[in-house]
Amino acid sequence: MSAIFRDDGECSDTFDRPDYIALENFIKACKGRVNFLVIKDHDRFSRNLSEALAKIEHLEKKHGVKVVAIDEPINIDTTDPGIFLGRAFKYLMANHELLNIRKRTAQGLRNAMAAGRVVNNAPFGYNNIRDSEGRPTLQINELKAPVVRFIFQQFINGISPSLISKEARKIGYTMSGNSAIMRVLTNPIYAALLRLPAYNGEPEKFVKALHEPIISEADFWIANDKINNRPRYRTRPREDFPLRGIVKCDCGWHLTASYSKGKNKYYMYYSCPKERNRNYRGEKMHELIEKVLMGLSFTPQQLNKISKYATQSLEQETNDRKLLQEAQVQKLNEVIIKIERLEERMINDEIEMVTYKKWFAKLSAEKGALETAIGNLAKSHTNLLEKLQQAMPVLTNLRNLYLKISLAGKQALLKKVFEGGLVYDGHTLRTPRLHAALAHNYNNIKEKGLLLLEQPSVHFPLSEGCTPVGAEYEPDC
Repeated sequence: MSAIFRDDGECSDTFDRPDYIALENFIKACKGRVNFLVIKDHDRFSRNLSEALAKIEHLEKKHGVKVVAIDEPINIDTTDPGIFLGRAFKYLMANHELLNIRKRTAQGLRNAMAAGRVVNNAPFGYNNIRDSEGRPTLQINELKAPVVRFIFQQFINGISPSLISKEARKIGYTMSGNSAIMRVLTNPIYAALLRLPAYNGEPEKFVKALHEPIISEADFWIANDKINNRPRYRTRPREDFPLRGIVKCDCGWHLTASYSKGKNKYYMYYSCPKERNRNYRGEKMHELIEKVLMGLSFTPQQLNKISKYATQSLEQETNDRKLLQEAQVQKLNEVIIKIERLEERMINDEIEMVTYKKWFAKLSAEKGALETAIGNLAKSHTNLLEKLQQAMPVLTNLRNLYLKISLAGKQALLKKVFEGGLVYDGHTLRTPRLHAALAHNYNNIKEKGLLLLEQPSVHFPLSEGCTPVGAEYEPDC
């Protein structure tokens, strides 16, 4: 006997296994000195019928090595039709058993998933554990879970994945890759949901998982609805260019940004990628944005009025919340019925899978939004006024707030203030829609030529300047 080789737990459905490769290398190195390959049984040699017969023929013809099982005579005639048929039958049964094993394994995994159990490695934010019955499940990692919540909240607030990735790494996100953030946002496990693939005519569906969620189901569907409706144009803002991805040229293209070398130093410019001659000094645009934010900031008198208005509104809202909550619950029930009907139509082959997925995602996003609204209505607003009183002083100087916060914070603030985005023509900023709460001082910055609001009367009365949406005109504010 020249050598002994063992497969340590390797599946015999392929010959691409380390110990068998080592065996073949040994046969090649000792060509002419190895005449027999003795195996325990043919199903240990291979469980793939076609590959096994081809490999036996290859070893005999190329290396002169005869494959013999321990229950076969050493002088067996492998060219005998009966021997060939017997071996083929053994490999066929082994192949059949392999397919059955795969089927049982796949069915077992599917049953576990249908029961709400995660059968794979835990994603970032969770740990793999065993429950009291010894079955696999997930446990929230309290150190990493806040990072996952941060990623979802930032994306829902309109921050780009590239900025989220940068900020998330500062607080402990360790996953790498260009699509790392998108993998988090599209993973239903974080909402305690499992995606059950289509099987035997049943459509793909989501089932409730047994583990605790890190985020709400509503947040997951809202985030994925935003992903499905994201524009193709994507930008990667930098600290030096916070307006990149926010401001458009008046031709409709987003302005890009870069440095241009002068005689003695580099100068920052925002440029139109379509019309190359449109280049705008970065310092000028940044100064303009700061002036606009300063002009939109609240005065102390206005904040005082807002405080009184908020107190009255919260008292009135408390009385209306119950009726509104009941209305939202009714809408939610209607959406749930639509989802059930959609699944029924899919099972009955009345609609295509593509149509099902499209409407299931849309209805699930609507369902998530309604559940969020109902959850918010159910929360107590006792401390809301107190938090508002603490936050309002910051609104007296939006410029300082803008300069102090991170790049992601700057972009989030600009998207909230200028809800319709910003357009720059080289002289004036324009926006189709301004946040209604900041409409009070628009006339002041308009007169200075800082900002032009397109069709302002459609959105709110600009002359009413001392309450959140305007109640009466008081020029001494």
